[in-house]
Amino acid sequence: MQFSSNRSPDDPNDRSAAADASDSLQSLRDDIASLADSVKRLASEQLGANMEQVQDKAKEKLGDVETAIRKNPTQAALIAAGVGFVIGLIMTR
Repeated sequence: MQFSSNRSPDDPNDRSAAADASDSLQSLRDDIASLADSVKRLASEQLGANMEQVQDKAKEKLGDVETAIRKNPTQAALIAAGVGFVIGLIMTR
């Protein structure tokens, strides 16, 4: 079945509809770009906040390790020697 149209290809209504569709598409592109920028900014802020928390906890744990080493230097040295020995065994295989 064939559809026939009384409109010519140069119909002003077709041009207007095409222009409206083009404008809507451009508006949609702009909205998507704006949304992508917002998501990027929020992700960056969240990552920055999480990074600060991780750094704070790492500093706290490092302080705990330093305190433990100062309280028990002999034990810390023996543990370090044992870890070094195990790593040496693994590396030679």
